[in-house]
Amino acid sequence: MSEQKTDRNALTPSAASYPAQVQAAGRQLAIAAQLKQDIERGWLVAILKRIASEEVVAFLSSREALDGDLIKRFADRWDWAKLSGNVTLPWSIGLIERFEDRWDWEELSSMTDLPWSIGLIERFEDRWGWWELSSKEALPWSLELIERYADRWDWEELSSNTTLPWSLGLIERFADRWDWGELSTNEALPWSIGLIERYKARWDWKMLSANKALPWSLELIDLYEHLWDWGELSTNEVLPWSLGLIERFEGLWDWEELSTNEALPWSLDLVERFENSWVWEDLSGNGALPWSLELIERYEDRWLWGLIINSGTTRFSWSGLSYARALPWSLELIERFEDRWDWEGLSGNTALPWSLELLKCFPGRWKRLLWNQSIPWSLELIERNAKIWDWRSLSGNKTLPWSLELVERFEDRWDWESLSVNDALSLPSLHPADIVEIMAHYFTDRYYQVALPSSVR
Repeated sequence: MSEQKTDRNALTPSAASYPAQVQAAGRQLAIAAQLKQDIERGWLVAILKRIASEEVVAFLSSREALDGDLIKRFADRWDWAKLSGNVTLPWSIGLIERFEDRWDWEELSSMTDLPWSIGLIERFEDRWGWWELSSKEALPWSLELIERYADRWDWEELSSNTTLPWSLGLIERFADRWDWGELSTNEALPWSIGLIERYKARWDWKMLSANKALPWSLELIDLYEHLWDWGELSTNEVLPWSLGLIERFEGLWDWEELSTNEALPWSLDLVERFENSWVWEDLSGNGALPWSLELIERYEDRWLWGLIINSGTTRFSWSGLSYARALPWSLELIERFEDRWDWEGLSGNTALPWSLELLKCFPGRWKRLLWNQSIPWSLELIERNAKIWDWRSLSGNKTLPWSLELVERFEDRWDWESLSVNDALSLPSLHPADIVEIMAHYFTDRYYQVALPSSVR
C-alpha cells in the first residue's frame, strides 16, 4: 500500500465507526441544547420571581400551556379572562367542563383554537356569547347548524360571515332574517348580475358599491348607474380602471376618494390630465403614484400642507408626503426638503432608509420612533432613551433585538401583559414545577402546604 493511500485512510473514519461518531456528536449537541434551555428557563424563572405578582399572573395566564392540575391548584389566582384566551391550553370538552363556572365565556366564545363541533356548541349552548359565535369562521357551518340555532344567532354578524355555505338557496331560506347591509358587503356570496337583480330592492347600494367580489364591468356600472354610491365606487380598487372609464363618468366620481385609490392607471399624464380635479391633500398619500423627484418638484406647492406650532413658532409642512411610503426615499431627498417635512410623520414612516447614520443626521428632529418597526433597534439605542420610551408600546414591538438579557435589563419597565403576547419574543417554555415555584413564591401563605401533584414533581 502506498504512503499516500495509507495517509488518506488514516484520516477517513471507517464505515463501521462513522455512524457511532455521528450518534455521539448528535447526543453531545442535544445535551448542549438541553443545558442551554435549562439555563435560560432558570433565568426566566428568576426574572418572574422579581417582578410584580399581578404582572406574573397575567403573563402566565396568557401564554403558558397549563394543564388541568395546575389550573386547579391556583384557581383563585389566575386571570381567568386571559386564561380563557390562552391558545396554548390543552383545550377539550373535559377541560372546559372542569372549570365551567370560572371561564370568561365571551372570551372563550371568541377562541378559534377550541375543538369546535356541533357537540361542543350543544353542550354549552346556554353559556356561549352568540354574538361572538355568529362571526366565528372555525365553526362547522352547515344549513342544519344555522337552522338549529336560528333564534340565537346574531344575524347581523352572521350576514357578514364569509365561511357560511353560501348559495342562492341559503340566501332565499333566510331572506327575512339577513341584515342586508352586511350581506351587501360579504364577498363570499355567489355574486352575479342575476343575484344583484333578484334582490335589487333589498341591497344596501352604498355597501354594495364597495364590494370587491361583484363581477365588475362597464356593463354592470352602466346598468345600475343611478343606484351606485359613487363615493364608495370611487374607492373600489377592482373596477376595470382605465382613462376611458374615468372620463366616461367624470362628473359622477368623488374626486377626494378617487385621489386615494391606488388601483388607477397612475402616470404623470393621468395626474396632469385631471390636475384641477384631484384633491391634492389625498393625492399626497397615494402610494401608487409614479413618485420621483421630478413629480415632487413639479407640484411642490400643491402637496398637502399641515400647520405645525412648536414652542411659539408656526410653520407649514408636507404632512401627506411625510407619511407616504412610496416616495424614492434617500438621505439626499430628506436633506433636499428638510424644512418642509412633518417630522412626526417622517419618524413613523417605515419606508425611510433607516440606519444609525440617518438617526444621527437630524438630531432633535425625530418625534415618535417608538412605533417604527424599521428602526435599527439595539440595546444602546434603547438604553440611551430609556426615560422617554412608552414601555407598553415598546413591549409589543416585534423588531427589538429580543433576548433574555434584554428582558432582564429592563425587567422593571416592561409591560408584561404586552410582552406575553409578543410572538417575536422567543422565551423558553416553563415546566409545571417552574410555574408552581413562581406562583408559590408570591402566594406562600396558602400553597406551600399543598403537596405537588404528580404531574409537576
